[in-house]
Amino acid sequence: MGGVDIICTDPPFNSGRDYNTFLSESQSQRTAFVDTWTWDDAVQEARREVASLARESDTYAALNDALYGYDYVLQKATSGPPSATRAYLAFMGPRLVECHRVLHPTGSMYLHCDSTASHYLKGLMDAIFGSANFKNEIIWKRYRGKRSGAKTKFPAVTDTLLFYVKSKDAEFALPFTPLDPDYVKRVYRHDDGDGKGPYRFGGRIRDRKYYLANSRGVPTTNLWDDVPELNGTNPERLGYPTQKPRALYERIIAASSKPGDIVLDPFCGCGTTIDAAETLNRQWIGIDITLLALDPMQKRLRERHGLEPSVDYEIAGYPTNMQEVTLLVRDQKKYHDFANWAVTRAGLEPTANVGDGGFDGSGTVKIWNPRSQKSRNTRVIAEVKSGKPNVSMLRAFCHTIRETKAQVGIFITLEPVSGGMKAMQEDMGTFQHNGVSYPRLQFWQIDEGYFANPESLNETIRLPWRIESRHKSERHFKDEQTELMLKG
Repeated sequence: MGGVDIICTDPPFNSGRDYNTFLSESQSQRTAFVDTWTWDDAVQEARREVASLARESDTYAALNDALYGYDYVLQKATSGPPSATRAYLAFMGPRLVECHRVLHPTGSMYLHCDSTASHYLKGLMDAIFGSANFKNEIIWKRYRGKRSGAKTKFPAVTDTLLFYVKSKDAEFALPFTPLDPDYVKRVYRHDDGDGKGPYRFGGRIRDRKYYLANSRGVPTTNLWDDVPELNGTNPERLGYPTQKPRALYERIIAASSKPGDIVLDPFCGCGTTIDAAETLNRQWIGIDITLLALDPMQKRLRERHGLEPSVDYEIAGYPTNMQEVTLLVRDQKKYHDFANWAVTRAGLEPTANVGDGGFDGSGTVKIWNPRSQKSRNTRVIAEVKSGKPNVSMLRAFCHTIRETKAQVGIFITLEPVSGGMKAMQEDMGTFQHNGVSYPRLQFWQIDEGYFANPESLNETIRLPWRIESRHKSERHFKDEQTELMLKG
């Protein structure tokens, strides 16, 4: 029996795109996740595994039949867009089965997708959950303004959420949205001046008073056009690709769970679902494949809810000691995760995976210029080396510092630097800030001392400032909810 009460998730859409996270000071990018799919050996092995599990599990058998049927719909393609869809479904299918497995008998699942693959995913969900347990296809109108660029079709402005339950006993409380102000003005036209506020007449003989103060609002339908997409100026925005508004997931969680229930998001990205779950006093579990997602998640949990990792919640798969760092470095597929993790510890943001110009992290600081009586932006860069560092590596990094006109370069290693390399620190000179000299080239060797006391990094890397961070998330106070989520 599963223990998760509700699953709401926003997985890859089979969009054929690589999604990047933009860096604030240069608009360079780091790949956050890849949403392109190829029919390759790994996919074929996944299909064989599904076929094998189908002999032992009715749910996997249903999935296997559905995938087999889609093979014919997609003409068993091994190249081109149809093959990408087959590969995508081979990826999503087993994960949907496992979601069904961990879900409590009274639980619900909301699968966020778009028209690219929503019809295929509905077929898989029908097979796994049973078509009788399909509740709604919810249409979210995410864009409000005019959409241009489409020349051969109507511009797309909506996403889809597929709502399924595991049984007829699933938890559900219909949410309500506020009444339209024009409707209120037109209908609630009466007020007796007795302090009860405006009211309207209704009932069979239309003599019953219905007070506006007692109205629960309007029952929410399956067309959600009152939750706008996060635009570039929205203070909730974290800069993570595909981020969705918190209000959208607060509505889902409030409708299909109770306080104290467990919420799972197996594709949690920057943590919108877990933020919404914490806001509504639910327990939560978030899973994501990239370490890039962990920093925005920790940031919003700290700033909005005052939660600290290893104190208020646990992180699995994140380096907490040198042994785990070593395992991360040895995995070639995760080396970029190590570099990303290292530079973010120093307060910087990762640069692009390729063509990064010889450095792995970058940030912007402000320095006060006493001559101009103004502050100016100054760049800080970092390079990460997992193997034994040498003079030629450092010489190349020093060249990059000069080429990029960075004020500070931080050379991050796992092994100690040599005396010759330390001598190059003096050659790079210093910079002045408020009458104090700071080395332009600095070193950080990651060791167990850092994990015992992360604040020790402030002593290792001598900077007269704090690296500029993204805007702070608005603090959440208990029992405060978005107005859209109020239930009658």
